[in-house]
Amino acid sequence: MMTEIRVNYEKAINQMIVQGTSRQALFAFINDMVDGYGRAGGSLAFNILNDALNNDLSEEVEEAVVDALEALSGQCHRRCWIGSGDYHLAPKAA
Repeated sequence: MMTEIRVNYEKAINQMIVQGTSRQALFAFINDMVDGYGRAGGSLAFNILNDALNNDLSEEVEEAVVDALEALSGQCHRRCWIGSGDYHLAPKAA
């Protein structure tokens, strides 16, 4: 994935987090990433969200981020997965 795309998505997700985005808005944005860029989009979202947990987040936002990470990694009910739900794996491992 091009560096510019990564930077744009990283800025957008981080801005959503800072603004206290809703779980639904975060999931919708990440779904769009997966729809538009497939496995690369899902892996990128997983890494950005994982890095975001290093920041001081409100409890509500942290819960939304963790829920999105679980949906991206298949650690929740199958109907809640985002895409294939295995974006925590290395690209060749999936």
